[in-house]
Amino acid sequence: MRSVIAHKWFPYLVILFFFIAQIPFLQSDADVNLSHSRGAWTDEGLYTLQLRNWLNTGMWNLHETDAFLRAPLFNALLLPSFLIAGTDWLVARLTILLLVMLTGIVLIRLNTFKHLTGVILPALLFNPVVFHYSHLAMTEIPATCFLLMAMAFFNHGIETKKTKHVLLSNVLVVVTVFIKISFVYAAAILPFTAIILFAATTGTEKNFFKKQVLISVCTALGIAILFYAVWYLPNKVYLAKIAAIQSELKFDNNLHDLWERIKFTHTLYREDVFMGYSVYLFYVTIFLLAVVLWKRKKLTGQPLLLFCLVWLALELLKFINVYLPSRYLISTAVVNMLVFFALLNEFKVPRALQAGSLLLFGIGFTMITLSYTNRTFQIKEANAYFTKTLRQNHTTAVGNWASVCCWNSKVYSRYCVKDYANQQELLLKPKVQLILTETDEGESAGAFAAIGYDLQAHSDSAVTFKIANWQLKGYWMSQ
Repeated sequence: MRSVIAHKWFPYLVILFFFIAQIPFLQSDADVNLSHSRGAWTDEGLYTLQLRNWLNTGMWNLHETDAFLRAPLFNALLLPSFLIAGTDWLVARLTILLLVMLTGIVLIRLNTFKHLTGVILPALLFNPVVFHYSHLAMTEIPATCFLLMAMAFFNHGIETKKTKHVLLSNVLVVVTVFIKISFVYAAAILPFTAIILFAATTGTEKNFFKKQVLISVCTALGIAILFYAVWYLPNKVYLAKIAAIQSELKFDNNLHDLWERIKFTHTLYREDVFMGYSVYLFYVTIFLLAVVLWKRKKLTGQPLLLFCLVWLALELLKFINVYLPSRYLISTAVVNMLVFFALLNEFKVPRALQAGSLLLFGIGFTMITLSYTNRTFQIKEANAYFTKTLRQNHTTAVGNWASVCCWNSKVYSRYCVKDYANQQELLLKPKVQLILTETDEGESAGAFAAIGYDLQAHSDSAVTFKIANWQLKGYWMSQ
């Protein structure tokens, strides 16, 4: 088995097998166990809504939703694919999947993990959380991919002593942050890593790391300036309004509540179907780290491991957040697995590495196989229905679910949530064909009920269907 894993073509075969395994899921719904929130089903539509509206109808509104401001480069990433192949749902999903495969190839070509490549890739790509989000057109996987590539070029730059690779690493960190603004913490990884390496080295290497410190600190400052001057200041009033609405931008305001929140989130994901084994793997990772430190091994001599440890430490800060869906922990699960294998490698027991890889791959692949047998295609069916029934005449489909269920119809989609916008205006400009909402309006916090607008009374007819755990109702509005 060792000779197979060590073969130079084995990692490429893993990526090929990963792609083949993804094909049956490319048009299926997110697995019902993937997330406790509806975001795994709606956010594909919401984060691409403004770009698709512009390409399909020529109408652009920066404040239609906060999605573009949250993920500006995510839209830029999808734009070439949409221009070349059209704005269909499948095009977006394939773009993200191909990015994941490209990232794997970059890691192989730069020999980032050395002899561990054939050990890490099967376990990592078939981690059920990573696997399932890799075929969804959402922001967290692309951001994680660019951060992994930043890690690879940083390590390659140190190995080759070529500053251009470290510069590219810093550029990729900038891309990561603006793929998804909530990855702003990534700007701190390179400065912390470079400072530790600079402090721990002597001789000619110290001058090299001094340069890396200057580059990474300047990059972090550049991100801060861009963040403030280009992103925050022009949208200050709008962002303040969003911050007042969005629960994910809120934190507990005392230590007791904060501790209770951390315990609750920890228990939630420890018992989670897909994320649970990553939590237990984290326990093992912490144990291995304690043993390695107890043996006084010099981690500063291993830039890649040090980078990952700094990354993992910053990832753990997410647990103070009031709102923490599973997609926010994709990058946490990824770096945790990297640290696990890097620490296990410190014990110089090849069979332990192979056994760990086989065990994690086996667990992940078993879960994915079960997901295959339980696939549903409700979003695909909804798109087929609404593509046939919605008219292409500059009217709109309103509702957060409409952004994904009416994706392929190419009508103008409108985001809707209570206190976000004037719902009366939303109903008039332009004229609404369809309002698609949960039966209790849960996804919009009761936006229409709040203004006393009776959807049933103002509609000609309605259609009901279910996606995952949510009962939806589409109201065909009186014309």
